[in-house]
Amino acid sequence: MSSAGRKRSIEAVVLFTAFIASTYGFGMYLFPAIVEAIRRDLPFTYDAMGVISGFVQAGFMLCALLSGLLTVRFGALPMILGSIAVCAACLCGLALVTDVVAMGVLLAVLGGCAAAIWVPMVEVSSEIVPRSHQGKALGLMSSGTSYGVFVNGLLITGFLATEGWRFLWATTGAIVAALALAGFLRLRRPAGERPVAEAAVPRASIGGRLRTLPPGLTAAVLLMMFLNGLSCMPYQTYLSTFLQGEVGLSQGAAAMAWSVIGVVGMVGGFAIGALADRITVRWAMVLTYLILAGSCLLLLQAALAGGNLPVLYLAVVAFGLAFYAIFGLVPAYIGHVFGTGKSALVFAFGNIALGFGGIVGNMAGGWLKVSTGSFQAIYLAMLAAALCSALLAAVMPSERRFAMAAGGASA
Repeated sequence: MSSAGRKRSIEAVVLFTAFIASTYGFGMYLFPAIVEAIRRDLPFTYDAMGVISGFVQAGFMLCALLSGLLTVRFGALPMILGSIAVCAACLCGLALVTDVVAMGVLLAVLGGCAAAIWVPMVEVSSEIVPRSHQGKALGLMSSGTSYGVFVNGLLITGFLATEGWRFLWATTGAIVAALALAGFLRLRRPAGERPVAEAAVPRASIGGRLRTLPPGLTAAVLLMMFLNGLSCMPYQTYLSTFLQGEVGLSQGAAAMAWSVIGVVGMVGGFAIGALADRITVRWAMVLTYLILAGSCLLLLQAALAGGNLPVLYLAVVAFGLAFYAIFGLVPAYIGHVFGTGKSALVFAFGNIALGFGGIVGNMAGGWLKVSTGSFQAIYLAMLAAALCSALLAAVMPSERRFAMAAGGASA
């Protein structure tokens, strides 16, 4: 790759990481962080908050499916740039809302933007980033959420009490609008070059592409993403309640656990991605799922020991390392083995499986808590899901086999 191409590739990865920080960090995680301040001005019940959260998840799952189909039809880059522009508009709109219904609609659209921007990035990355660096690139992008959440914390600490929640929405909207403008200016086609992420293969119908997907490998990837949802989503959903209600830790200790996850996540995705570029994405996935299983085991051990803080913090360090790495490694693997024109479709269906896994895990966690009086059973289930994922990754084919096959075909 030429120096100009390398520079453009790095610039695109940085912008894409910022887009993920915006759509996930601001679009999905700022609302729950400032919800009490919003409720003082726009009173609504916690039941209504649950409905809004459900709308956000529904928007995410619907757009995960649609974005895969629309990426095939219109291209990956237009989907990404359109989604970041819509995200900026919705964040600015939230600064002006006067009723809960409008707020719920805008938050649901933001949930959709998160999926609609992440799914096509898998396809774009497979084209603009050299194969030897895709693990690092997608690892960094997947860590974007932690950067967004970190900025949320700075904004909340600095401005919520003095300027109010509307100021935070307006500020994040302005930040994302500036990023959208930068994306339109910097990712557009240079004179004489093909557009970024333009497929190098003849266009085929969506049905035709679906028929050419390898059924066994596709099913394995979808199962893996279902297990990701089953293991990762309830881990976060019940962590604070588990630590405070069962382990007996203070609110401050539970908050510190979340801070540790965020800080580790800021570097964990990139670090594991860099390792994946050396040992293959497949073996990096095996290692990451074992780290996730170890996190569940350590968390249970900390609970049995009556809240052993060193063991607890080791558990959340392991989770922060594994969580952000998983969401970079799986799309990197998909991009490697399915290639341009198919990876966005597979990742779109995979995100539907991920959402269902999260729903099943969260529902099972609540039911098991009521039935057994403890969350320990659901963390055991997460441990089993992580081990199953490690086994599944170990028996899946190495992505390097597909790289050699592609090289032979082009030769």
